[in-house]
Amino acid sequence: MTDIEQRLRRDLKEVTERVAPGSIRPLREPPVRRRARAVRWLAPVAAVAAVIAVVAGVSVASRSPGHRSASVPSLSLSEPVGPMPRYYVVAFQAFVGSHVVIVAAVRDSATGALLTEVTLPTPADDRGDTEGPSITAAGDDRTFVIMEQSDGPKVAEFYRLHLAANGRSATFSALPVTVPGYLSVQDAELSPDGTRLAMDVQDCNNQTCPYTGIRLVTIATGATSTWVTRVNGAPFNVSWAGNQRVAFEWESGLRAAAPGPPTGYRLLDLTGAGRNLLASRAIGSPPPEPTQYVPSALVTPDRNLVITSTVQNIPDGPGRDTVVAKIVELAARTGQLVRVLYTVTRGVASGAAGVRQLDLGCNVLSLGPAGVHVLVACPGFGRVDGHRFTALPGLPSPAGSGITGHAAAW
Repeated sequence: MTDIEQRLRRDLKEVTERVAPGSIRPLREPPVRRRARAVRWLAPVAAVAAVIAVVAGVSVASRSPGHRSASVPSLSLSEPVGPMPRYYVVAFQAFVGSHVVIVAAVRDSATGALLTEVTLPTPADDRGDTEGPSITAAGDDRTFVIMEQSDGPKVAEFYRLHLAANGRSATFSALPVTVPGYLSVQDAELSPDGTRLAMDVQDCNNQTCPYTGIRLVTIATGATSTWVTRVNGAPFNVSWAGNQRVAFEWESGLRAAAPGPPTGYRLLDLTGAGRNLLASRAIGSPPPEPTQYVPSALVTPDRNLVITSTVQNIPDGPGRDTVVAKIVELAARTGQLVRVLYTVTRGVASGAAGVRQLDLGCNVLSLGPAGVHVLVACPGFGRVDGHRFTALPGLPSPAGSGITGHAAAW
């Protein structure tokens, strides 16, 4: 037995001796990143910003189980350590008669069983002109915030959803959180302690983003702090890494006079001096996918790992490609691959929509408080625990239903 194996065995023994029986819930069937993110805007690079659906409700033709990269040495546990959230919530937009509403469906993480549904109002008109709801969760497994923003005029509304201890009932209340009408909000994320909302805000036109930033709102008081920049580009995919740091994707514009940092993920220390958004430090980032889409990423509470996705398009003979999508862990400081958690492989005709489907539809959605249980859509909806993927129900198919957007979190 090697020295590292001895240390690992000793550490595991100490951990198991400290855990009280029954305190860790068993792995269960598992839906966004954190995030649970149903939609996102791409910052204008050469032209106008575009909205891209992150959660794709499509089935995968063939799957291979998650595995570690053979070329990257890694120490991992066969099962993740840390309790899994008991509930996940799926939010989607639907028509009730001629009116648009948001439905929040609470499901049991162990079985996927529907526990309760709550209907919330929406700023949409009867045509459903919104960007679809987003949802985010606190670390207590019972507090969620749902946001939806109308397309025009820009009106963002926020609702706090609170679950009963058994998950079989829920109440909601509107939050007194306002955003100036000239700003767009793509992601609003609730801090693990449930006290603050971090959101990306943009004021972009067809060529540039003259004002962008991260807006931090204390829910109890409405007090607001903003980290801003006038460098051309914009932040997206906001998420928390603990209660004092916010991760986000910076998408750079192409204006030679103010080039700014390259596209990639950054980590903002909220306790630092000043309010300069780009004083944040760069962290490990996934490479752009074949369609130049940068996937969502979540940072573990200890800020050591970035959990994200990659898609590779491999020519596989005349007229055929193999598309390989993966949920991966990267080292936050170096960007080096630590391990592959889950892999989906699909054969498609060259240039077929299947390439783009996996490109846009393989994303991390929400990270449990322990940092080891991940809700994903890749492209099927489910959870990844360590190396194990378990499909979950709940994301409705938009076909013929009038549903225009959905998101999930735990």
